[in-house]
Amino acid sequence: MPKEDWKVNTIERIFTDAGHWPWKPGEIVSVLDVACGLSLKSKYIDAQIRVGVDLFEEYFNHIEADVPYVLVKYDVRKLSEIFPPKSFDLVIGLDIIEHLEKDESLSMIKQCEAIARKGVIFETPKGFIPQNIDILGYGGHEFQTHRCGWEVEELEGLGYKVVVRPYTMSDVKRHTELETHTEVELIDAIKIFA
Repeated sequence: MPKEDWKVNTIERIFTDAGHWPWKPGEIVSVLDVACGLSLKSKYIDAQIRVGVDLFEEYFNHIEADVPYVLVKYDVRKLSEIFPPKSFDLVIGLDIIEHLEKDESLSMIKQCEAIARKGVIFETPKGFIPQNIDILGYGGHEFQTHRCGWEVEELEGLGYKVVVRPYTMSDVKRHTELETHTEVELIDAIKIFA
């Protein structure tokens, strides 16, 4: 997703506008940014501790962040191997669940829920969007491939409150054989723990 959207449509703003952001400033101290890739979108969350985890180390060399953070190179499908239960206030997985097979995504979601103390947030395109090219040009085709699609009902069925918003993707070639449209919808999903 383009950086311009990250700055304007932060997850805090999206969920605050929808009445789903329960935390006051300072209540989220630590954030685990799952598949932080190039973006480290946790930089837009008011937190003292940010840990990004991703498998493709090349992306780490291109992160632009003006906040302190720590990076961990690890497979996001195996988060429970390195992060104990309830070790972060908030766990976010923005633009990752569509990159895994559906069963792997469901397993990762459960692991994220176990690691989180206060809440979990995911962002994904609505439906399946074909992509098998590293649109950023860093050689991560395997990691950029979309392997599944998600619908609102699926995430609501897992106990998430959902916001759907229109979104314009960058106009770049995303798939070697299939055409994609730039006008899509994004699902932002939040699960809050008492």
